[in-house]
Amino acid sequence: MFVVRRIRPDEGPRLRAIRLAALADAPGDATTTLARAEARGDDHWVEAAIANASGGLQATFFAELADPSAATEPVGMIGAYANESGIVNLVGLWSAPGHRDVGVATALLAAVAEWAETIGADRLRMWVVERNEFAKAFYRNEGFAPTGATIPYELDPRLNQVAMIRPL
Repeated sequence: MFVVRRIRPDEGPRLRAIRLAALADAPGDATTTLARAEARGDDHWVEAAIANASGGLQATFFAELADPSAATEPVGMIGAYANESGIVNLVGLWSAPGHRDVGVATALLAAVAEWAETIGADRLRMWVVERNEFAKAFYRNEGFAPTGATIPYELDPRLNQVAMIRPL
């Protein structure tokens, strides 16, 4: 199986590698491009790991195989940040190929929900590209509901992202 843990401050290079793998795997559903992420310097990733390892307003979690000899890289990742009273936004939920539909994403969401409650949040929010029916169905199954709010999808403004909220 797998375990979920918060990123450590020294994992900037690992964060970069996993984020790039996620963007390469699912380029049409992120809010940035692989090229933009690749262009970020090492300092960006080091600082992001430090901030997400212990910050009270942002966090990143990795899912790893429970048997450390089975794999050296995480099999899933999610980021989260609080920017409004009571709301924690989810970003970059990703499960590696071969580790989908086995509970990785659900476990990552549970870790974020637990962290969000510790900082006093009462809701999780995810923005989903409107054409991504698979993601919308997944989030509905995880207790999220559409709010009716939309924003243009930055990479293709002809599309919208829809907000989905889950109470904690």
